[in-house]
Amino acid sequence: MPYRELVGCLMYASLTTRPDLSAAVNNYSQFQVCPNDQHWVYLKRMLRYVKETLDLGLIYKAEEDSPILEIRDADWACDVLDRKSVTGCVFKLFGCTVGWLTRKQQTVSLSSTVAELAALCTAACHVVWMKRLLLDLRKTTDKAIPAYEDNQSTIRIAEDARDYRRLKHVDTKFHFLRDLVQQAIIDIRFVRSSEQQADIMTKGLAAGVFKQLRFKLGLETVCG
Repeated sequence: MPYRELVGCLMYASLTTRPDLSAAVNNYSQFQVCPNDQHWVYLKRMLRYVKETLDLGLIYKAEEDSPILEIRDADWACDVLDRKSVTGCVFKLFGCTVGWLTRKQQTVSLSSTVAELAALCTAACHVVWMKRLLLDLRKTTDKAIPAYEDNQSTIRIAEDARDYRRLKHVDTKFHFLRDLVQQAIIDIRFVRSSEQQADIMTKGLAAGVFKQLRFKLGLETVCG
């Protein structure tokens, strides 16, 4: 099926060298069984964007002191079909983007806080894995891994051990974040939504904002 083949090609690019394609590919891959003409139009628009940005590539230059930096975001109830939220994560190693993901959450979140908790939990699991991988490579750090969050309620819930009665419907696995904070494995820090780099991984953005975040991910011109 041509539509499925095209989605597969774009997905390969988004998983290997083009994190800026992740949100769009994640969205249009949902319609592989029964795509319509409008979906084709949007995919062709993506192809035009790829053609115009063939000179973009990830630039690796170590600038940060902290080995791992985790940036994540969630777009609450963005899918009008099933109202499930989308998780977007960016993982940087010494300031360079080495991993990213865009993933629809498995359950419907009743609030933006719950959606952000789910996203933060997903990102924290990847951070723990990356820290263990660095340990195998004999690169250790005693510092907590910075995790940037733009939702104040999520930060308070992750750091505060008080009983939040209104969040009993949240799966208990999300509360393992408190253990990671207390063990100084992650350090959750507030960042303004306008500066949240992972925003590009969750939804479509205005051209100016998209290009700004794309640059912050490390996608720069690699050939003349």
